[in-house]
Amino acid sequence: MQKLLLLLSFTLLFSVSCSNNKKSKKKKFEPTKITKITQQGQFKKLWTYKLDGSKKSYGYKLIPYIDNQDVYIASQSGQVVKLNLETGTQTWSINLDKELSAGPGVGEDILVVGTPEGTVIALNKNDGSVAWNVKLSSEILSPPVIDNQIAVIRSQDGRVYALDTTDGKRKWLFDTNIPNLTLRGNSTPLVKAGRVYIGFDNGKVAAIKLETGDVIWLQNVVKTNGKTELARIVDIDGDMALISTDLYVSSAVGKTIAVATESGRVMWSKDIGSAAGVTASRSNLFIIDNKSNLHALDRSNGSDEWKTTEYNYRLLTTPMFYLGDIIVGDLEGYIHVIDGNDGKTLARSRMGKHGFYSAPVKSGSTVIAYNKDGSVTAFEYNR
Repeated sequence: MQKLLLLLSFTLLFSVSCSNNKKSKKKKFEPTKITKITQQGQFKKLWTYKLDGSKKSYGYKLIPYIDNQDVYIASQSGQVVKLNLETGTQTWSINLDKELSAGPGVGEDILVVGTPEGTVIALNKNDGSVAWNVKLSSEILSPPVIDNQIAVIRSQDGRVYALDTTDGKRKWLFDTNIPNLTLRGNSTPLVKAGRVYIGFDNGKVAAIKLETGDVIWLQNVVKTNGKTELARIVDIDGDMALISTDLYVSSAVGKTIAVATESGRVMWSKDIGSAAGVTASRSNLFIIDNKSNLHALDRSNGSDEWKTTEYNYRLLTTPMFYLGDIIVGDLEGYIHVIDGNDGKTLARSRMGKHGFYSAPVKSGSTVIAYNKDGSVTAFEYNR
């Protein structure tokens, strides 16, 4: 299947490829330079840990997983480690001698990672030993999600597998047709209250029963009338957000949608899209558009709250909501703290030489950032 790499953004790729004036376009779309700010508050680094750096990891989602007082992290080179959340002390480390592209997903007794060849590997949480492995139909680019002894795994070809965590045997399979031309990457399945919500490269979202694989609803929530394959790209590759019975989805085509989880009905739609996905707070949605502008929307109706444009083309990560503020990472390894009320930058700190695999993850006030140079940093931020 032909894949389109999202290097800077869909807009950047299309504009540069169609331009006859390469120098002017290069200047137009180069990342905005960082400007000096008056630091408000301070970062407190708690610990750091070093893994192997990545090479050509486009679309990979190697995201630290915090499980109570433990942190599980996988590297592209095949190393998987278990660290203490408070101190960063290593509990165990294992090298699988395989390239890894997604994970880990963590359950009660095991954790699961995926490979570009479509292999799913389950490790025992207590010592990292291999419990089982299963070969699926295509590469795995989003972290497995484990709930109720079932591992839900999305493969790049549009299939969704449910595997028994005790032995890796398949419980059910969901399949949908996806376009020939898509962006490289997949959204992570979202599991809640016995349901699996998944966004696909064809602009559809499915709600599936976790135990049986029965489809509750399947809706085409993002539509396009483009005349070419490029113009018809509607991928839902970023993370979705679920608040109560409202599901929030954003597509690379330029749409953010609120969907009723009971029926799949679209409640409102906004002409702002993101390949990175959405983050929700009690009252707002936070979205990084394809130019790396950060938007805050009213969660109830999609109306604009504020927008910041000072990070154009810096490839910001999906926003993370942190104690009322927003934390994002960028392509040069900076972590930025942005006021959740007005979008003004409060503070920043560099935590690596390259970009990040994903948005930082948190537990309480502790935040963990995983840079593609292999550095893992645990920190707190206080105003």
